[in-house]
Amino acid sequence: MTSVDDPGVVRRPARGGARERLIDALRASGPVSRVELAALTGLTEASVSTTVKRLLAEGVVAEVGRAPTGGKPRTLLQLDPGGRTAVGIDLATTTVTYVLTSQTGGILARLTRRFAPTTDAGDLATRLAGDVDRLLGGSGQSRETCLGIGLVWGGPDGGLLRRTGRESGTAEAAPVDGEELRRALGRATGWPVLVENDATAAAVGEYWVARVDAARSFAALYCGAGLGAGIVLDGVALRGARGMAGEFGHVCVDVDGPACRCGSAGCLEVVAGPEGVVRRALEDPRARAEASLEESSRRALMTDFAAIARAARSGGAACRALLDDSARYVAAAAETLVNLLDLDLLVLTGPGFAAAPAIYGAAITDRVGSARARVWGRAVTVTVSSAAATAPAVGAAALLLQERLTR
Repeated sequence: MTSVDDPGVVRRPARGGARERLIDALRASGPVSRVELAALTGLTEASVSTTVKRLLAEGVVAEVGRAPTGGKPRTLLQLDPGGRTAVGIDLATTTVTYVLTSQTGGILARLTRRFAPTTDAGDLATRLAGDVDRLLGGSGQSRETCLGIGLVWGGPDGGLLRRTGRESGTAEAAPVDGEELRRALGRATGWPVLVENDATAAAVGEYWVARVDAARSFAALYCGAGLGAGIVLDGVALRGARGMAGEFGHVCVDVDGPACRCGSAGCLEVVAGPEGVVRRALEDPRARAEASLEESSRRALMTDFAAIARAARSGGAACRALLDDSARYVAAAAETLVNLLDLDLLVLTGPGFAAAPAIYGAAITDRVGSARARVWGRAVTVTVSSAAATAPAVGAAALLLQERLTR
């Protein structure tokens, strides 16, 4: 990161301090007393009392009544829903989703806009900042309570930051640099900006919105233009040294497979990702006809993938075969992830899995379930996100809130 005077800088401190543990416990548990907070967090009652006093003074926490006990009633505490907010922005392939999120995980306002491709970070930041103003203006929330922006960026091959020739009708454009965009958006809004990848943001969004138990280790498998995995262990998002942990799409599933854009070969993404499925459908006259695909139509990748999924649901045998084949490889990679990290929950999210949840969900469930009781002694739950449209944006906003509130 750059100078501390840069409004776009967001620093991620070491996790596990008293403030963070208390805020996480309050978010997950609702109204609780100081004594209960000590039990939930493992902190001493003195530490809880001191930290809560500061949070009350800052307007982060509010007292909301008393709970009767055998002796003196205990004062109940909760996060103030309107105390602090953050904006989450998800740059998807053809649209941008904005959410204004409270510190309790609730969505206070939402805006979805179609965006034309751009390779200019300044131009993109200006347009994003304008929409953020519209979002806040229509929310009824004070700008002063907003702590910053969480920006979902799919990496060099993700979202509006890069378009292939097939999608844009032009030669492949150079990507907008994520760090450059972060700085430009920080300057345009005057707020700190945190950049996170789509899979990790989606996982944190699930953790906040679906209230996943902090003690439960899980992964959100994200299928968009590519494949990724957001991993949350003991309530902490796993990022890696460069923020690139969870590159699920670059698990090798075929050692003699086709070359991948990452420089390797046989990666899940190139073998079984949406781009590969669409490519094979265009090469197969039956599948192409079932999904009404035309190479000259230049539709966005995920639009064509959704058309293949619709055709499969309507009885298109060739399209169904393509998705079944893709799901077999995805399931094998998912099993590897479960075994490596000892996970017991997989959440399928993103537009790709949302287009064909039954096919991918069944394949993964069958694969990870075949040996779980006999060999591993565990039960792995596979579920489809109920908040796929907003989870990445909510997760990015949540990460920004976590960082700013726990300073």
